[in-house]
Amino acid sequence: MPRADQAHDHNAPGPWYVDTRCIRCDVARHWAPGLIEMDEAGRSFVDRQPVGEEQEAELWRAAGACPTKSIGNRQHPREPEGVFPYRMTDGVLALGNNALSSFGGHSYLALRPEGNLMIDSPRFSRPLAAGIDRLGGVAHVLLSHRDDVADADRWAERYGARVWIGEDDSDAAPYAIDLLSGSSVTRISPGVNAIPSPGHTEGHVLYHLDDRCLFTGDTLLWNHRRGEFDVTPVQTFYSWAALADVMDRIATLSVEWVFPGHGMWRHTDSEEWKGQMSALGPAMRRVGRNAWAQRPDTPFEWY
Repeated sequence: MPRADQAHDHNAPGPWYVDTRCIRCDVARHWAPGLIEMDEAGRSFVDRQPVGEEQEAELWRAAGACPTKSIGNRQHPREPEGVFPYRMTDGVLALGNNALSSFGGHSYLALRPEGNLMIDSPRFSRPLAAGIDRLGGVAHVLLSHRDDVADADRWAERYGARVWIGEDDSDAAPYAIDLLSGSSVTRISPGVNAIPSPGHTEGHVLYHLDDRCLFTGDTLLWNHRRGEFDVTPVQTFYSWAALADVMDRIATLSVEWVFPGHGMWRHTDSEEWKGQMSALGPAMRRVGRNAWAQRPDTPFEWY
């Protein structure tokens, strides 16, 4: 629950506030840009109170996603129904309820006629489960890597879903029986492919749907401060060189939407995607991991 007694000193006067338990994961600022800002340590606060229904809804989504439950409303302490799942584009919904165990990672639900997909796991909650029930449940839980497993076991048990994860990260989800290994693309179901993407971790996997949506886990994000696709050098735990190679490979994909585990999502087009992504891998090799981490507006250190 939000702690009004620990409210950040920078909060604008009014009902909405953020408390100081914030872990600076940036999630709230993704959902309520311009309403929630950050202090010099990267912690969130309410910079201005919402005006109108849409801004009010943005703050409820920020509150529903916050992994530490640090965002509150003094006048209306109970979250309204139906905040999540939230439609991002046709057939893809954000699940909110970002888990603290995943350092605030995003998760998604992709609606499919042959069975819905949960990409990475939110924390388990009965209101969210009721919303997913109404959408037809989950046939497959697709885990990008070891860090964003969260409550995948509870979701899989509820729906009898198959759980997929890269073999080299599989110790984080011992109940997963669908292990992705090697360097080849794996077809999970019609239009759904798993692409090995080592870098952040050795067993990291991307999921590419219908030549349209790319779920990138901790491999790629939209850096909204720099206005470009970006990677996370501080969180590249396995190999910077391998991650640069992944950028080269995915630059050839057809992509309209990028949905990351951490960082901002992005609706893109072929010109932006191919232009930026074809340059990203070479730039990573040229600059190097340590220098990349020193650039202005480098993504935050979540871990």
